[in-house]
Amino acid sequence: MRLAWFDGTVQIIHNCARAAIILIMHYVIAIDLGGTQLRAALVSADGQMAAHRRRATQVEEGPLAVTGRMLELISALREQLPDGAQLGGVGIGAPGPLDPLTGIVYSPPNMPGWDAFPLQRIIAEACGLPVVLGNDANVAALGEWRFGDYHGLRHLVYVTVSTGIGGGVISDGRLLLGRMGAAAELGFLILDQEHGTIWEDLASGTALGRAAAQVMLNQPASMLHQLATGTSVTAEHVALAAAHGDALACALMDREAHLLGLGFASILHTFSPEILLVGGSVILHNPDLLQRARTLAYDHVKVPLYREVPIVPASLGERAGVLGAAALALEAFGLS
Repeated sequence: MRLAWFDGTVQIIHNCARAAIILIMHYVIAIDLGGTQLRAALVSADGQMAAHRRRATQVEEGPLAVTGRMLELISALREQLPDGAQLGGVGIGAPGPLDPLTGIVYSPPNMPGWDAFPLQRIIAEACGLPVVLGNDANVAALGEWRFGDYHGLRHLVYVTVSTGIGGGVISDGRLLLGRMGAAAELGFLILDQEHGTIWEDLASGTALGRAAAQVMLNQPASMLHQLATGTSVTAEHVALAAAHGDALACALMDREAHLLGLGFASILHTFSPEILLVGGSVILHNPDLLQRARTLAYDHVKVPLYREVPIVPASLGERAGVLGAAALALEAFGLS
């Protein structure tokens, strides 16, 4: 007959061991690969960033130089892992098109030289960690859905307007991927029927800067000439000049609002989400722009029910991409 104290001791040991397993904190390293900036963070399973880093992407130097910077960020963040914690792996959000199953990036429009580039394999082999890759806007949608203010909605669309335009869709409670994971490339919506020009080439931050360069040459009195040249003008310069009442810049921002509104209306018709979240630097730095684009979107929808869909700033702001990459990794590595 076993002694009661022995049984009690065994149970205590079992409970302590079980508690120790539960208390182990799991982390992933998340990287948001943008056309302008690299953002990286060490993220816990509950979405808390224990450490974060950022640096310029410098895409003009090519994919190998950029992956070298990514590996430097991974190395720096590994050193920040809390004592006793476990690192599950790396999640990366990168501009599409890409195949999340093979980890290959296929010629993103704003990243020359990335033609069939095996990003996932290169990072995994170099850092010795499991790596999962996803479209940057898809993973941002996943981040908003898991860690943002609208957690749990079954139908959600996320659009980012920055260097380019991307999108991610949660439909029926699942991330919409499509064949080869290439669905929801919302920046490729064709808005110009005459020339077949896509939304990204008309309304991204890059496109806004390009439009400014074309018109400012014939407007020597514009404040834009005080801020930049025709070869250096950016969306940020246009927004700043518009904020000071410059007529040319205001006209460019009106055009931007119109183009964004047309794209938003198309998205509402196509996906009928419960909410349309908009992020990216062009929107985050110009809140009035989203308000005007929202009004124009509602003016162009064909059925009143679409006007019931809120079009609002993404709740995670600049963290959407990196937290989305973390959500992707946590799910892929069974840590969610």
